[in-house]
Amino acid sequence: MKIILLILFFSATISAKVQDFKVGGGLTLGTESSIDEDATGKSAFGINARGVYKIDEKWGVTAGFTYFFSDAPEPIDLTLYQFNFDGMYSFVKNDVIDFYGLLGFDLGYANYENTDNFNSLDDSQVGLDIGIGIITEYGIFFEAKAEGAFNQGQFT
Repeated sequence: MKIILLILFFSATISAKVQDFKVGGGLTLGTESSIDEDATGKSAFGINARGVYKIDEKWGVTAGFTYFFSDAPEPIDLTLYQFNFDGMYSFVKNDVIDFYGLLGFDLGYANYENTDNFNSLDDSQVGLDIGIGIITEYGIFFEAKAEGAFNQGQFT
């Protein structure tokens, strides 16, 4: 009987923890995720996938991946993507919204290729990020943060 009670206890504990984990995706706007004709940065959209795990009512962690649809003048081919890992703290949490701050780090990867002469450059950068976000009761979220790998503002 004790074994059955232990199994039921652990099953209830695991299911309660799984309910605090959410997976989703969306669009991201990076303010410096493309290259203009004069070799300066410009904004580009990307898609992201992410997971959020709420440790308790106030604290949580997130991890995500963003691929940017970068644009560059001919003959340049540009590829940018990044991984984000953040801690989050909820300032306001109720049944309707969860308003939080986040702090973490990101790993950005860039590949620059000249299709005329087939020269290419690869680079990876690690940076800090800080921001705020809101998650609604329907799972819709918005985040605004400053991120350091690409030195840009990022809106998800």
